[in-house]
Formats: sequence, structure tokens, C-alpha cells
Amino acid sequence: MSQPPPTLNDRVVGYVAEDLADGTLSNRQRLGKMLPMLCRWRATLMRDKLLEDFRGVVQAGPFAGLSGMDQVLEGCHVPKLLGSYERELHGVVERIVATPYDVVVNVGCAEGYYAVGLARRMPRARFYTFDTNEAAQAACARVAQMNGVADRMRIAGTLAGADFAALRDGRTLVVCDIEGAEGELLDPAAHPALAGMDVLVECHDCFIPGMAATIAARFAPTHAVERHEPRQLPFDLPAAFARVPELDRLLALWEWRSGPTPWLFMVADAP
Repeated sequence: MSQPPPTLNDRVVGYVAEDLADGTLSNRQRLGKMLPMLCRWRATLMRDKLLEDFRGVVQAGPFAGLSGMDQVLEGCHVPKLLGSYERELHGVVERIVATPYDVVVNVGCAEGYYAVGLARRMPRARFYTFDTNEAAQAACARVAQMNGVADRMRIAGTLAGADFAALRDGRTLVVCDIEGAEGELLDPAAHPALAGMDVLVECHDCFIPGMAATIAARFAPTHAVERHEPRQLPFDLPAAFARVPELDRLLALWEWRSGPTPWLFMVADAP
């Protein structure tokens, strides 16, 4: 008789047992490995409950009402469902939505949180989204269809720097989150079309120290450059959190970052 598959709880207990039995680890190292894992376990349990309650619909923030967030391909899930995700950018997103962009280029679209979220609020803009992960392309297409914006969105794989010239058509915004490859892609000296585009980019200083400063210096001659640091900003959690432990409220807003990931919002002097 076959055994039932292990539950999430069983798997996590197994990982803890492995770390406890590993004689090469000090107690400090064991605890250092366990804490992030246990926090993610608790956040995953919270995600499953919120998926039942919210059915994959974003509850608040600039993308409130975005449906299809039952699957997240990178990083944290709960903050996207709540709408608290990257709260340091909420004001920037509102400014973007209020700007009459003709084209939005999203590089590293994942499941479409930003691409489809922006498309719902920018009905006159055309969207070109890219992700090297085929599963991400499929997920973004599904979410775009669910939210009624698929007719304005083209989804593809790799974007090369030379492609920016062909994508610029009127006022253009680039939204970029590509896990450290932004240093190679975002160079207006190599790709002059970028000099006339606005750019919102997550800089992965956690992988390449000084990345944000390097990119900011490249764009400073042609853009007004703002730097936005990830911060634990206030956020009103749903009523269901009113009586949960303080730790769960903190974990609900935790974004699983491994180090510094500042954002740059760079507005072209002559779009």
C-alpha cells in the first residue's frame, strides 16, 4: 500500500531534523538555517488561508482588484495578495499611472503583477512584456486574459538592449526586475534609445554591490534620478488580522529579501 505524500508540515519537520543531525553545523549555524525556513513555512500556511479567502484577488494598494494572483513565480506571495508588496513604490506607481505613457516595456514580468496591474490602470498604453522563463510567460498571459488586457499586451522571452529602439513609440516607460542583469541591459551609452525613456528598475545590490549607484550615474546626464529604498512602511492589514499574533502580522508583510534591493525611478529630461 502506497504511503500518502508528505504534507508541508512533514517536509519542514524533516528539514529541521536533517539540520539537527548534521554534525558539521554549529548550533548557531543550525538556528541560522532554521529561522528563514520556519518563517517561510508560516508564511506559506498564511498564503494558503488567504488564497481561500481572497481567491487570488489583490485586496489593496495600487493594484487592488487584480485577479489571478493564485500563483506567484518569484519571492513572496502574501504581500502581493494583500497589496502591500513594495510599499516604497506605491507613490511612484500612482505617478506612473497619472502619466500619459504610450508604451510600457516590462522586463522580467514573472506572473504579471506589475505588467497586468499597470495595464488595468493605464487603458491607453500598449505593453511589451519579457521573461526568459516560459512558465512566467504563460502565467502572465493567463493573468492578462483574466483581467481583460491581453489585447494590449505582447509577451516574449529575451529582450536585448538593441531592441529598445524598436519599442520606443511616443512616451515610453521601462519597468525592469531581472535579478542582477540590469547592469548589462540598462546602459544609455550602448543603447541610446534609453536616453528618452523613463525607467523604473530594481537594482540588485545584494548580488552586485554598488549596482544602483552605477546605473544612476549612467542615467544622470539625461534623467532626473530618484532612489527608493525598501522600507517597512505602515500598511492597514485586513480585518481578519486584528486578533492574530504580532509575529504573523509581521510575516504577512515580509518580502523575503536576501539583501539590499534599492529601486531607481529615472525620468527622462526630454522624453
